Amino acid sequence: MERLTTLNKVLREATIAAALLLAAVAASAQMEAPKGVLTLTNFDIRAYWWGIVPTGGDFSALYNGFKIISGLDTIIENDLGAGYETDNYYRNPGGSLYFGPSGDGSPVLFDRLEIVEGLGIRQGILWDQRRQRNLVEGFIFYRLHYDKSYASSSSLLAMSNVPDRDQILSNSLIAGLSASTLVEDNVHKTWDGLYGEASAQWGPSFFFNSIGNADFFRLNTTLKGFRTLYTSPSAGDRNFFSIYVGDFISVDYAGGSSIPWYVQESTGGLDPRATTDDWVRGFETGSYGTTFKAVNNFDLRFQGPAVIWPSVVPGLYVFTDAGYYNGFVGDPTNTPGGFLASVGAGGYLDVLDLTNVTGYLAFPLYGHRIDNASWAISFHFHLDF
Repeated sequence: MERLTTLNKVLREATIAAALLLAAVAASAQMEAPKGVLTLTNFDIRAYWWGIVPTGGDFSALYNGFKIISGLDTIIENDLGAGYETDNYYRNPGGSLYFGPSGDGSPVLFDRLEIVEGLGIRQGILWDQRRQRNLVEGFIFYRLHYDKSYASSSSLLAMSNVPDRDQILSNSLIAGLSASTLVEDNVHKTWDGLYGEASAQWGPSFFFNSIGNADFFRLNTTLKGFRTLYTSPSAGDRNFFSIYVGDFISVDYAGGSSIPWYVQESTGGLDPRATTDDWVRGFETGSYGTTFKAVNNFDLRFQGPAVIWPSVVPGLYVFTDAGYYNGFVGDPTNTPGGFLASVGAGGYLDVLDLTNVTGYLAFPLYGHRIDNASWAISFHFHLDF
């Protein structure tokens, strides 16, 4: 009977995930193309205090100085990031869900030092003649993830019995396939095309994971797509006004005997959504940290005119998000899964094609915030996808 119940649960979650995938316009992730033998890309800024004060960053280095297969790019990639940030932990000491206040000074908040490193290879399988880059790639990466928590003795994290409450050093391997037709309009700062990715990540206990006792796996499918709706006549290399639409989909499942908190509250893949991001905008980070998550983010973006330099472009956007969650690890009350939805609007400044200074106002439509607020404001240094 127990096996039948588990099977029904898995089938139900798979059906919901398939429905979310089919209901959305397919889409993309990173799979950055080298612009020379050595390319630095994927710059991001990590921040503290409402996402305003920079306290770290991320970048990727790509090297394609040799080819394993003639006519296809072989890319050695190293991803490095570190930062001092704030995170949340929404569990009572016994493992049940916490529904108390979540404002400043509440027991859910804690500070965290995080260091991440990923080294791997991306090998072209099919070539895109039009864009002169790989169309389909296979990849395998080694990943290191270190978290050191600085939680007060009265915080929920400090009072919990989770093995990674103080610190964790997890080592894992991730492998998969990706495909991209994405093209950027360098003048109008819009994107067109699709991206798809499927990956499997494995961090077994014997892979030097004694600090924090990580023992997990994660399966992820990520889709993303963009389409330009309008571009006005431009003055030389400057964007005056442009409109484009984007859609992001991710379906993520984690399992294992000891799933780290950073895995529960994030979604994976080649370009994981870091734990300080809201996967459904408008809800508190970490409040729906579960083993299964599916999300669809939809943006309509308006850009221009360029300010001072062609590569400094302001933008406004409106968005709607929908998600499904299930599987709270260690919850003795077996809280069932559910749906979340929100709408909102925001603004950003694209700075030198390196990063975005971004802020938005979101309104939860379905589901609720832990603090029961009817709206939320967020600031950070990158667009959500």
